[in-house]
Amino acid sequence: MPGILSIDLITGFLSFLFTVLILSYLVGDNPGFRLAVHAFTGVSAGYIAVIVLQQVIVNKMILPLFTGAILVKLLMLFPLVLSLLLLGKMSSRLEWMGRPVVGLLVGVGTATAVTGAVLGTLFPQVLAAAQPFSQSNSGGLAGTALTGALALLGTIVSLAYFQFTVSGKNAATGKRGRVMSLLALLGQVFIAITLGAIFAGVLAAALTALIDRMQSLVLFVDKLLTMFIY
Repeated sequence: MPGILSIDLITGFLSFLFTVLILSYLVGDNPGFRLAVHAFTGVSAGYIAVIVLQQVIVNKMILPLFTGAILVKLLMLFPLVLSLLLLGKMSSRLEWMGRPVVGLLVGVGTATAVTGAVLGTLFPQVLAAAQPFSQSNSGGLAGTALTGALALLGTIVSLAYFQFTVSGKNAATGKRGRVMSLLALLGQVFIAITLGAIFAGVLAAALTALIDRMQSLVLFVDKLLTMFIY
């Protein structure tokens, strides 16, 4: 039996302990599970705080103020002033100082999200739906066209499912017309198939992680038996 515990053994024991505490949630909420969750949250928050302090505050703001050129120092004054104004949100008397900064952050974040959704999702989806119809090869043209037609149909009916504008005689009751109801029903089918496929992928990934964790537990117990018994 070794007299000094190795780092690998301590790490393995902590991993074994927290895995058991997390899996204890299967029998219900308990103090052990909450302890593991609080420890994970605290460690994650501390790690993120250290990364932000080192990579953002120190490397990108403080160091350029002392080692950068004159132009760089002048440019660094802008985020520094905004950061100091944002600290005013911590006080009820000075919170008005941080309102313009929060408005700027929300505006930039919204513009970035909308731009990303349009350029990264909407336009690529339109191009992907139209691409199968532009294939020049005659060998798999029928199969490619059928795939493109299904993709285009799924895109149209899925968008129709989220269309709630009504007109005509159904406007007073807020009901869709027959055509839109049929398209929305088809869209619901496509959305259900998509969500089912996504859920199956997530479940498969979760089962893979669970199997890997259980294997690590078995290997850890085997290592303990090898060290302290055999």
